[in-house]
Amino acid sequence: MSELGQLLKKARLENGLSLDQLEEMTKIRKRYLEAIETGEYKILPGSFYVRAFIKSYAESVGLDPTEVLALYRNVIPTPTPETIVEPIRRKKTHTRNTDKISKWASTILMIAFVMLILGVIYYFIDQSYDGSRQQVDENEKITDKSSPESKSQSGDGGSLASGNGSVIKTSTATPTPTPTPTPAAVLTKLRSEGSTDYYSLEIADKMNVKLNVIGEECWLRIDKMVLNGEGRTERQVLEQKLYKKGDLREWISDVNVYMTVGLPAAAEITVNGTPLLFGDLKNARNVQIELKKPAH
Repeated sequence: MSELGQLLKKARLENGLSLDQLEEMTKIRKRYLEAIETGEYKILPGSFYVRAFIKSYAESVGLDPTEVLALYRNVIPTPTPETIVEPIRRKKTHTRNTDKISKWASTILMIAFVMLILGVIYYFIDQSYDGSRQQVDENEKITDKSSPESKSQSGDGGSLASGNGSVIKTSTATPTPTPTPTPAAVLTKLRSEGSTDYYSLEIADKMNVKLNVIGEECWLRIDKMVLNGEGRTERQVLEQKLYKKGDLREWISDVNVYMTVGLPAAAEITVNGTPLLFGDLKNARNVQIELKKPAH
């Protein structure tokens, strides 16, 4: 057993925690926890997960993860990029997408053809109706002339007297005010420092973070950044877990958020509908998002 594993196991036992309880707390599989205690890091799914798992283990047993990682940095394997084999199924997906596009194009052309025929029919019917109406207008002798005595306008311009003494009231329509559109939230990348990207989310009352795992697996931890009683910012864990391919998660926060993504290339993450762009990045990445609420 390595010195690091002995240190972590000792802290766990002092806290009266079993491996099953620690598994429930950290959401890390029991066999990975045992591998950390024995120093058999090859059992872990990838070398880039070692530091993240040790950090989570240390926090759960009351140790300072920064000091633990700094003290044993020489024995912890350095994260190495891992090649993700792109599934061959993409060709089938491309073929299916092409078939769908062809079907949609055929449907659109059919609809356009039907609308063209209906338009031609409507045009001839409208021309025929206009000819009949003009003929009726010519047969009817209607004059819009009237004597000065036959018209009188009220003081407010809202009534008109006809020649036979009846009063025709007129009204002015009140224009309906156009509602002011609600501005959309704007996510802006401010800067990058080391392994951390800093963003700001403006014109939003709440932050909506969505995760879609597209790779084989991805470890992620998400924290809320809140003020403690001393007025200092501290992180509160919302969730930390090793997610599998196809997993979907969503978190809503009304304060700033801090995330650690184990394998960014295996995850699609959006914030209020705007995606975070990681590219093919395979090393762990931290993301801090500041929520700027609109003034009311």
